[in-house]
Amino acid sequence: MTPDQLRARMEEINEFVLKAEDSVRDGSMVDLSGMDKSVAMICTKVTALPPAQAREIQPLMAEMIGNLERLSGALKDYKENLKN
Repeated sequence: MTPDQLRARMEEINEFVLKAEDSVRDGSMVDLSGMDKSVAMICTKVTALPPAQAREIQPLMAEMIGNLERLSGALKDYKENLKN
């Protein structure tokens, strides 16, 4: 994948994760199957880039990681609410 293709894929993932977080916070479950493989593939491809290109993508990667962490928190909250 080219750096532009990686950016586009990360933007797609970010958009999906943000929508998923909203859905989970609204009490709906979302299908996250394949998300782990998509994220792993992106990470692998980014680490294979020349350092200068990888640095250019780093802010978008950091955004993706932050979004995934918030989704994880939303899922944990959802699970806790099911117990109550």
